[in-house]
Amino acid sequence: MDFLFVDLWPWWLGGIAIGLLVPFMYYFFNTALGVSTGYGNFLKIIAPSTKLKWLNSETYKNRFNWRFIFIIGMILGGFLSARASGMPVITSEMGLFTENLNWAYIFYILWFFGGGALLGFGARMANGCTSGHSIHGIATLQKSSLVATVFFLFFGVITTLLIRLIVFGGG
Repeated sequence: MDFLFVDLWPWWLGGIAIGLLVPFMYYFFNTALGVSTGYGNFLKIIAPSTKLKWLNSETYKNRFNWRFIFIIGMILGGFLSARASGMPVITSEMGLFTENLNWAYIFYILWFFGGGALLGFGARMANGCTSGHSIHGIATLQKSSLVATVFFLFFGVITTLLIRLIVFGGG
C-alpha cells in the first residue's frame, strides 16, 4: 500500500484525483469544494460568541459540518501518511526551509503562523481559497475565479522570489 499512502503520486494522478472532487461534491453534497470555509468552522468553535459578521452567517451555523470533517481528514491523513513513511511523530525539520535557515524554533512558529494568518485574510478578501477558486470556480467557468487564480499565481511567484532574495539571500 506504499504506492497509495506513502510514495509521492505523479502530478497528473494527483490532478485527476482532485479534479474528480468537483463533480463528486456536487453530486453527493450539492456544494462546491473549498477549504477556507472549514477553517472558518474552526474559528467559530474557538470563538463561538464572535461579533465578526461573516462568522455569524448561515454558513457557520453548523460548525461540525462536512467541511470541518474534511479538514480533520486532511490533518489526520497527512499525519498518518508521514507516520507510514517512517517520519517521527514530532519534528522541526521543514525541508529546504530549515536546511537553509538556522533560526530559533520560535521564529519558525511565528513565520508560519503569520503566513497562515495572511493566507486566511487573503481567502476572506478573495471570497474563497485557492482550491475553491482555482479548482471549483474555473471548472464551473466563473470569471471571478479565473481572475482570482491569475492573481494567486502572480503574487505567489512574486512572494517566492522575494523570500528567496530576502530570506535566503538570493540563493
